[in-house]
Amino acid sequence: MEQSKRLTQQWLQSVVDDLKTGEELLLPAKSKQEAREKLCLFLRELKTLSQIDSVSASQLQIVTRFKDHRFWLVIKKVSFSPFIAFKKGRDGEVERVLMDDSSEKRRRLLLMKEDGYKIEEIEEIEGSLNEEELILLK
Repeated sequence: MEQSKRLTQQWLQSVVDDLKTGEELLLPAKSKQEAREKLCLFLRELKTLSQIDSVSASQLQIVTRFKDHRFWLVIKKVSFSPFIAFKKGRDGEVERVLMDDSSEKRRRLLLMKEDGYKIEEIEEIEGSLNEEELILLK
């Protein structure tokens, strides 16, 4: 069981690292039951991955498929951003909603600080900074 867990983790990591958006990794299964078992195992590991790297995990779609007289487990890298959603109002109008990803901005700010950027240069790139971000950079 431990070996299949490690193998599953390796496959997921290879998809995250190597696949481009829209590409799929197809793993063969001997039967419908085996495809479902693999699906459960991969979904469990995807849940674990989401606790470590939620952005990468949210870009993976895992399903089973029957094609060419064979069962497959399909892992697809999708293109949507986990920070974008759409809200449909009562009148049917659809509005784009963006989630503020402060953790990503914080990471960029820290990298720029490490690279020796001045606060003025960082504000030019990132826009105006709030008090918390200015304290982080000092």
